[in-house]
Amino acid sequence: MKGHVKNFYKRIIKYPLTICMVVFLLLSSTAFIAYAAYNGTANVKRVVSTQASSNMVFSSNYMEVYSANNLVVKNLRTMNEGNFICSVTVCNYDQLDPTSPARGNIDYSFKAELVEYNPSTGTYDPVTTVQMNDNVPKTFYVKKTVEENQQIDTDTQHNLNSAGSFAYTYTSESLTGGTSYKDSFDICFDASETMKDVPTLFIRVTSTPTEESIQMNSGISTLSSIISVSQGRSVETGWHGSLQESSNIDYDGYNLIVEGSGAGTIDILWDDNKFAMNPAFVTLYGGTGGILSEESSVSGQPYWKKRTLTVNSMIDNRYVVQFYKKNANTTYTGNNFASRYILCNNYLEEIIEEDSENAP
Repeated sequence: MKGHVKNFYKRIIKYPLTICMVVFLLLSSTAFIAYAAYNGTANVKRVVSTQASSNMVFSSNYMEVYSANNLVVKNLRTMNEGNFICSVTVCNYDQLDPTSPARGNIDYSFKAELVEYNPSTGTYDPVTTVQMNDNVPKTFYVKKTVEENQQIDTDTQHNLNSAGSFAYTYTSESLTGGTSYKDSFDICFDASETMKDVPTLFIRVTSTPTEESIQMNSGISTLSSIISVSQGRSVETGWHGSLQESSNIDYDGYNLIVEGSGAGTIDILWDDNKFAMNPAFVTLYGGTGGILSEESSVSGQPYWKKRTLTVNSMIDNRYVVQFYKKNANTTYTGNNFASRYILCNNYLEEIIEEDSENAP
């Protein structure tokens, strides 16, 4: 054994340059393998980031994750007279990716409660007395209108403003896992509230998953918000679409936010030579009986495509349409931002100014 060690030592002394080169090659190959592994991981992350969804598989169009220290308040504005109805959704998918539903069933409760703001404490307290208007109780109610994507008419209006009844809770709601589903609940504000510049009464909505559902679907939490309505003297109504991302940052994918009020259609246009619409969105909203039209060419604009989305805020007031780069190496920032190639034909109602009725 000692002889072998001695011979090996003699070889090292005799051929030092050769030994150094071998060691260098070994170290270089190790570094290359490590870099390749890292680079491969980075490439995988880039692909995943293009079409990834977050873990928010229990979500809503108006409610957000509940925090006692950071209450979510949604102040809605309207120019319409009469009672105001807002449709609140409860979904088993992320609002930014409706194609990736929760794997397991989500059982939950949904509560709507009439509250009023307490300026002395800064809290929103439950209403305890009947709010009267010419001796007639105001109209506040909650009603379930959609169950797992299907319109229903079996539920009745549950009054939130009658003696001893200022809240109503749906206790046994469920969203089936494995498929993208949503439930919708209409909450109604009395016409007298819509005439105010500053709201005085609010409806707090809360959706609470069961403990079993939380264990089955990691990352889900109670959702809640406080919603009010007030008069908008000069507001932009109708439907419109705009990109969510910033123009000074390059992204792998872009989210077109389409939202508004009322019913009608809105055209979504894009340069098909540069971007592709998320096929999962097409599958979810297109097809027989769907609200998304077939793809068509845009006259006079080579490579451009168009799809028409039929919208109705009584059913859904917000959509997220994802677009992905066709060439991942192309950068879209500054004057070459993606909004040049992803557009919406906006359908807006006339803007009414506060003093227009007194104009000459």
